[in-house]
Amino acid sequence: MSIREAVGIIADDLTGANDTALQFFAKGSNTEIIFDTDTYLKTHQNVGTFSVTTETRNMVNPKTAAQTVWENAKKLKENLSVGKFYKKIDSTLRGNIAVETLALLDAIQYDAALIAPAFIQEGRITIGGYQLLRGVPIERTDAARDTYAPINSSYIIDILKKQLNESMYDSIALIGFETVSKGALSIINKLNELIGSGKKLIVADAVSLVDLEQIVLAIDKCKYDILPTGSAGLAYALSTIWLPDAKSENPVVKQIPVLPKLILSGSKNSITVSQINKLQLEDDIENTFFIDLKLDNILNNDYVEISNRIVENFGKDNIIVVHVNKIEEELSSDEKNEKLIDEGITREILADKMTDYLANVAKITNSKRDYILITLGGETSYKCTKAIECGYLQVTDSILPAISLCMDSNAKFVITKSGNMGNANALIDIINYLKNHEIK
Repeated sequence: MSIREAVGIIADDLTGANDTALQFFAKGSNTEIIFDTDTYLKTHQNVGTFSVTTETRNMVNPKTAAQTVWENAKKLKENLSVGKFYKKIDSTLRGNIAVETLALLDAIQYDAALIAPAFIQEGRITIGGYQLLRGVPIERTDAARDTYAPINSSYIIDILKKQLNESMYDSIALIGFETVSKGALSIINKLNELIGSGKKLIVADAVSLVDLEQIVLAIDKCKYDILPTGSAGLAYALSTIWLPDAKSENPVVKQIPVLPKLILSGSKNSITVSQINKLQLEDDIENTFFIDLKLDNILNNDYVEISNRIVENFGKDNIIVVHVNKIEEELSSDEKNEKLIDEGITREILADKMTDYLANVAKITNSKRDYILITLGGETSYKCTKAIECGYLQVTDSILPAISLCMDSNAKFVITKSGNMGNANALIDIINYLKNHEIK
């Protein structure tokens, strides 16, 4: 691939667009995350990777999700000279994966998609066509309790079929571990056979980085045009092949101004909950304040009061964490659930209210004080960054394998983290990174 040929990532949420873009940045590609291809009219100099969030993961109408992906792909190809495409999907298989992938195939006129959602560094593997998270089938993880699109199967073929008409079932296939373990040539032969017989969505097992490396080598060498489809894990392996000699022209940020940090979490994922709890117990990080939002805060829309509390308590470099961890505990009460029912508020509506609330907190606080924004959860990250009018995000450094430091179009530092990413120390690691890079 020519270095001048841009890479285009189509992701269904912001945190996915960000963690996947980071894999190409780490290999030397100047990288930007785009919120809206309609308003992103100016082609920035020396950008090698464009990652667009379509925000289609939770769209109820799959046709609308597919059309959104199709339109964004066309704009990337025609307006930003994107020559290589990557379809980012959730490693726990949430979202309109099948229809979005087929729409992207149609937009760029590729023959088939190879779907490899494994993310080895985060404990996500695919074996026998089943997706496991640290050895647990995804239908037995937090993905099964997702507010918008709960996962009730771990078998990827079944997940894809449920999103398609029966007439499309024969277009789905699996390349099992027996084939993948034999290496790229074996995978190529199987791809040629499957695509030759009309398969469009081809799932691949992967239990190690070596497996993903052999898969991307097969994609690169296959005689057919194949769309790589996966999480940041597959992108990590692919970036080495697509950008073998890239050299970054963007200086890595080594110094960060001393500013307060505002952490906003709308994620109920147990991983995020554990990360917040671990930060709260960390004695080595000082001047950290926690605001536990209650159900009444959300229902009463008292975000102005909360924003004022944040500004009043912002010091030179302290940390304020606003989160929704306690709300789920409140909802175990019959009284609280009856209140929601009386007001006609479903769990989906409540989830929207919580992320809207945090976005308003970010907006009002931003109008009064400069700070570094750290958001947890895909919906929270998108709404909060839009609320503070981020035109785009530019990746400036790698904090963790799936977490980047970004600067937005207003020169504000922003960090986004998926609700189900990272170990228990992720927030501590983020804070320590920022403190270690502050201008003394």
